[in-house]
Formats: sequence, structure tokens, C-alpha cells
Amino acid sequence: MTEESWQFFKGTLLRAQKQAILLGRKDRKCGKRPPWLNHEILHDLKNKKKSYKKWKLGQITKDEYRQTTQECRGKIRKTKAQNELKLATGIKVNKKTFYQYIRSKRKTKDRVGPLLSEEGETVTGNLEMAEVFNDFFVSVFTEKSEGMPNLVNANGKGVGLEDKIKKEQVKNHLEKLDACKSPRPDEMLPRILKELIEEISEPLAIIFGKSWETGEIPEDWKRANIVPIYKKGNKNNPGNYRPVSLTSVPGKIMEQVNKEIICKHLEGGKVLGNSQHGFVKNKLCQTNLIAFFDRITSLVDKREAVDVVYLDFSKAFDTVSHDILIDKLDKYSLDGATIRWVHNWLDNCTQRVVINGSQSCWKRITSGVPQGSVLGLALFNIFINDLDIGIESTLIKFADDTKLGGIATALADRVIIQNDLDKLEKWSEVNRMKFNKDKCKVLHLGRKNQFHTHRMGRDCLGRSTAERDLGVIVDHKLNMSQQSDAVAKKANMILGCINRCVVSKTREVI
Repeated sequence: MTEESWQFFKGTLLRAQKQAILLGRKDRKCGKRPPWLNHEILHDLKNKKKSYKKWKLGQITKDEYRQTTQECRGKIRKTKAQNELKLATGIKVNKKTFYQYIRSKRKTKDRVGPLLSEEGETVTGNLEMAEVFNDFFVSVFTEKSEGMPNLVNANGKGVGLEDKIKKEQVKNHLEKLDACKSPRPDEMLPRILKELIEEISEPLAIIFGKSWETGEIPEDWKRANIVPIYKKGNKNNPGNYRPVSLTSVPGKIMEQVNKEIICKHLEGGKVLGNSQHGFVKNKLCQTNLIAFFDRITSLVDKREAVDVVYLDFSKAFDTVSHDILIDKLDKYSLDGATIRWVHNWLDNCTQRVVINGSQSCWKRITSGVPQGSVLGLALFNIFINDLDIGIESTLIKFADDTKLGGIATALADRVIIQNDLDKLEKWSEVNRMKFNKDKCKVLHLGRKNQFHTHRMGRDCLGRSTAERDLGVIVDHKLNMSQQSDAVAKKANMILGCINRCVVSKTREVI
């Protein structure tokens, strides 16, 4: 019923979209025009072209053409300077726009690949690279458990949808769309959706309501175009790229509705523990660092030896077991309709990798929460929430970034830390997630530290003299000299880029 309604809506919209593109101005650069390029500048550029043609035909002199060109360039520089001044003065309100402008001026752009296939061959073609990426991203999934529970008639208790999804609620979400974003697997242009807010809000509200009541998810909402985003390391290794999912825009609006329900339940029931600081209301990277190192530095000041273990999950978001996640949603008493909808949303999803327009074949997703989705981060927080149960040392999380710290002065203290590491290893086995033990490092703090070797399972953890913690470099002496050097280097790079890119040299802009 929901699928039929969605297909009718989609078909109608795509036909109208195709007709509008055929009949309208084929402006492929919609929304890409620089903000300084106003009608007056466009008029001057046209006059410059006309002047060039006249000069070539001998109708005007070279000096007259040069004068027209200089006047045009002067107006462009003046308009650019005014735009930059506007961006600079508004940077405290919206710094994102300013840095987008600076990045657009960079000559070097980040490119994907070339990649090395499993056979060790270099792959450069877009389609071939898309297939290599898709094969790798699928390979890290955990196998789906047999007999995943059927939740069509689930009726658990908890906070649910208080009323039907209304037209105004859908309209508010549509108004926030970025009209210049690319189409998703359903081929709907966000620009069309935004321009037809009044016409489509009511039908979408009806489809969302049917999806909520029946638990049925249209297939288009369970498909994702994957864009590989380079993280760090060797660009030839597909493992050094993060898979970001681009999913249906209407589907993401429905995700937002469910996220609001889940977050309301989590906040009302105080489900999430205090150790989680990632994507939680009123908590940030800063609160994570302050809460953890306030405890650690106070111990070091008391001349205690302290060991801090930085833990690294291997492909954390991609290996979340769906059946275990559903069990945890039920354990935390979410209402049955929400659990059913999330279950069906995760079940039998598919993905393809897209590189410069080239698309790989579709492949099935058997685990994980989509990175780039609205609902994924909230679900991951729920999945990892019980990680610190029974832990005696100080453990704190920012999404999957986890660190464990405790006193390591006496043998009994070190035994406590080791027991906690054993419990974390046990948790990873039960929840079918793996620690990347090569990246798990121990930072030994304090003058009396005996540099004890800690283990996870049978593997000994490596030592480190400095670790990057949520962007902040922490060394074994707890000083910030390396951080200052790194910040200064990055700041100089940014300032140099700004100095080369900006036209205006006024005090306000600089």
C-alpha cells in the first residue's frame, strides 16, 4: 500500500520534472553563479565581448578595447571586494559560507584514486574504481543472522508518534532543503521538491503516515548512492576512504520524524549514559575532553601514575549488527511502531558507489547504519550505549572514539585496567564488533609510571608518546607544545590561502 502510493507520487513528480527540464531554461549551472556576479557585471562582460569583436573587425582601436576591459575588470574587483567584506563581517554568524568561498578558490582539488585492486593491479577508470570500492565496502559487513524477528505486529511501549504527520511538519523540512544538491537514487531533484512545497507536502504527509502505520518502507528509501570520502593515509587503499550514503530526500524526512521520536524517548528516560558525548544534546568534543582530562590531570597532580588506552573500532558504523540493534531498541522500551519501522528500514537495503557519474552495480547491505543518514548516528549511540557497563576505570565516548583511563601506580590498579580491557574485548565479541588492535594505543602518564604492557585478548597493545584526541594532540607530559605547532602550521596554511585568494585587502577582511 505504501509502496504503491510512493510509486504513484514518484512517477507523477518525475514526469513533471522531465517536462519542466525540457521546456524550461537548460541552466546546468543553476545555483553555481558566484554571488558577486550581478546583472550589472553580466552587462559589462557582454559589452567587453562586443568590444573585442569590434576591435578584431577594426571598428575600434586597441586602446578603446583596452579601456573597456580595464573598466570591466575594475568593476569585478570592486564587486568581489564588497562580497568578501560581507562574508568577513558575517563570519561570527556563519563561518561556513566564508570557508566555502575560500575552498572554491583552491587550485588543487581532492580526487579519488587511483586504487589498487585485491590482485595488486592499478585501477584508474571511474567505473572500475566504483566496483573496487563497492566490493571493499561490502566486504567489511558482518553476516546477517538467520531468523531476524518479524516485527510487523510489534506493540512495545514507549514514546511514539503523538499525532498524524501533518502537512506543516513536512513543509518545514522541505523548506530547509539545499536546492543545489544532486539527485539521489530516486532521481528526484531537491530543487524541484523545494519549488513544489505547497503541492507535494500533503501527498508526502499521507505517504509518511501510511509508512508509519504499516511499517512498510518504499524500496527507494532503502537504496543509497555511496560517495567515497578520503580520510588519511595512502589514497590507493580503498580502506582509507569513508563511505557516505546519499539517500532519498523524502526518505530522510521520514527518518527525521523517527529520530525526533527516538531522541525524545532517550532524553525522557535518560537512556544514554553520561559517557557518551557524540551527537548528544548539550554535549560536544569540548565537554568530552574536559570531563576526561579533568579527572586524569587531577590524578597526575597527585603524583599518581595513569594509563590512558585509546581504543579504535574497526569499521564501527559498518559492522553494527541489525538484529542486536533491534534487541537493544526493545530493551530500552521504545514503542513497537518505531522498532518495527527501524527494523524494516534496515532490512534488505542496497547500495552502489558513484564516482564522477559512473555507477557500480547494486549490492546488498547486511549490517551497519548508513553514514550520512539522519537516523544512523542516533541508532549507533544506542548500540554502543552499554559498552561501559561494569567498567571500573574512567571510560568516555564520542560516537565510536573511545578512551579508557585509570590509576596505574600499584599492581592492583593495573589489574583493574586489564580487567576492564577484558570486559571490553568480551563486549566486542558478544556484539560482533572488532577492535583494530594495531591502532589501540596506551599513553603512559606520570613520573612513577612503570610502562606496564596491557593486552586485548592475546594481543599486546602498543605504546604511544602522543595521540590525537578529537583533534587535540595529547602527549605523555600533558603539555600542548605539539598542539601549538600543529595549530600554527595549519593556521599559516589557511592564512596563506586566504591571502592569495581574497581580492579585498581592507583591515576588516584581513
